[in-house]
Amino acid sequence: MAKVVLLHGLYMNGLVMWPLAKKLQQAGWQTECISYNSMKIDPDALFAKLDASLDKTQPCYLIGHSLGGVMLTHYVHQTQLHPDSKVVTLGSPLRSSRMAKQLSDWGLGLLLGNAAEHGLTDNAPQRWTSPVALGSLAGHNSFGMGTVVGATDTHSDGTVQISETELEGMRDHLTLDVTHTSMLIADDVASQCDAFLRHGRFHKG
Repeated sequence: MAKVVLLHGLYMNGLVMWPLAKKLQQAGWQTECISYNSMKIDPDALFAKLDASLDKTQPCYLIGHSLGGVMLTHYVHQTQLHPDSKVVTLGSPLRSSRMAKQLSDWGLGLLLGNAAEHGLTDNAPQRWTSPVALGSLAGHNSFGMGTVVGATDTHSDGTVQISETELEGMRDHLTLDVTHTSMLIADDVASQCDAFLRHGRFHKG
């Protein structure tokens, strides 16, 4: 079976993606979890890691959680992947992050490192223009610090607003009863990732 490359979010490393990776392995996929410094993002170095992990002559399969998904959207728009490639983002603020903007307004922008300028507050894409299929999974269980402090509301996964996970031109979008963190260990998230990577659509119904 083909390989799926997984990319983590802010403050994390590749180990956090292993529960999802193992579920995908059980579904028949090979997996690789990539780490990068999410507070001091070097796009060239990160994209070189992705290039080294992918065979661009074949369909490529990518999954990114939160900031990881945002970075994958930048990568796909800056490289030439096989047109049958597929990308799944998990709780990714594809249209920038209300919580990140709130932290900046509170004078806490240093907590974001340079991630803010890579899509969390600035330089977010306005639409998906790549031929590569993009599927976005969002959570509607709003239990999380973002909701507690008022940076997000009940239409969120507790960190990212559902509306922030929707991007014009994407192939499919689905919300599940998960929080921003629990989506990494949820069986239904893994099964929906598997469905999209295989068929280009999430399973609904």
